[in-house]
Amino acid sequence: MNNVKNLIRNSISSSFFILIGLGVSAQLSTKRYIKKNKNTESVQYGDSSIYARGLLFMDDRLFLGNSDGSIYYMNPKSKESQLIFKKKKINEIRDIDVSGNKIIAMHSGENGKIILLDVEGNIHILALEIWEGVFLDGMDFIGDRGFMMGDPTQGAFNLFHTNDSGNSWDKCKGNILATPGEAGFAASGTNVQILNDSTYMFVSGGLKSRFFKSTNNGKTWSNVYLPYYSSESTGAYSMHFMNDSIGVIVGGDYLSPELKNNVSFYTEDGGKTWLNPINPVGGYRSCVFSKDNVYYSSGRNGIDFSLDGGKNWTAFAQGSYFSLNATETHLIATTKFGSIQFFELIKR
Repeated sequence: MNNVKNLIRNSISSSFFILIGLGVSAQLSTKRYIKKNKNTESVQYGDSSIYARGLLFMDDRLFLGNSDGSIYYMNPKSKESQLIFKKKKINEIRDIDVSGNKIIAMHSGENGKIILLDVEGNIHILALEIWEGVFLDGMDFIGDRGFMMGDPTQGAFNLFHTNDSGNSWDKCKGNILATPGEAGFAASGTNVQILNDSTYMFVSGGLKSRFFKSTNNGKTWSNVYLPYYSSESTGAYSMHFMNDSIGVIVGGDYLSPELKNNVSFYTEDGGKTWLNPINPVGGYRSCVFSKDNVYYSSGRNGIDFSLDGGKNWTAFAQGSYFSLNATETHLIATTKFGSIQFFELIKR
C-alpha cells in the first residue's frame, strides 16, 4: 500500500470538438486501424476470475476497479501490474474516478460505499447514512465537483453530489420519481456525466428508459423518454457527451446482445431530441467513450467506433468487453479473465 503514493497523480482532461464529415483520407485511416487491431492480444493484470468495470487512465498510469472489490495499478508501457487495494467488506467496484489528489472508487451492493486513496498512500472508506440500502450505479467528477446516482428507493432516484473531491456528499435537492420497473444500470459507471460545474446528467433503463438533465446542480430536472424496448434487462446503459450539444447513448438488452434495433441514439441539441443512427452499433453495448473526436462503444459481442458523432458505427473487434478508456495512443478495453486489451487509436 505504501507504493500508492508514487502511483496517484492529478487527472488530465481532454477537449473535444464536433466531427462533421468523413473524407477519403479518414476512410483509409479507419481501414488501416481495423487491420492493425484485428489480432490484438490480451494482457493479464490480475486473477483470471475477475474483470474490471471501473477503468481510469491518468498521467501514464492505469487503475482498474474489479468485480471482487480489488483495485489494481498497471503501467501501460511495461504492462506490469500491482494490487493496491483489497478489503473483505468491499466485494465489487463498479466505477473509479479521480479528483484532486485522490483516486475515488465506488462500491455498489446493498449499501453504497466510496473508497478514497490519496497521494500519501492513505485509504479511507466512506459509508454514509444516506447510502444505506442504496445500490450505487455511477459517478463522475470535474475538478472538485462530483455527481453520483443510485437506484430508486421509496419510489425516487438517489442523487448525490460533492464539491470537495468526495470527502463529503449531500443529496441533490431535486427529487425524481421513478416509474414502476425503472432503475439504473451499473454496467461501467458511465450512465452518469457531469458536464460542467452546474450540469448533471444520467440515464435510466428497465421497463422505462429516460435521459435526465439538470443545469442547476440537481435542484430541478428535465427528462426525455428513450425508445428502448420495455423489459427488466433493456434500456440505456451508458452515455457520453463530447460537448454541450453532441452526445451518444448506448444500451440494449443484456439478455439478447445480438439485437441492434433501438440500441444506440445520438443527439445534436444537448439531449432534447434523440435520433437512431444510420448504421447502428453491433448489438447490446454497456459503455461509450470518446477520444480525439471519435466515439468508441463496447459490449458483450464487440467494439464499434463512430467518426460522425454517433450517426454511423463500424465494428472492429469481437469479444466480450466491459469498460473503455484511452491513453494518448491506445484505446483500453477491459475484458474477461483479469485482462485488458490495447487498440491503436484512430489518428486523423
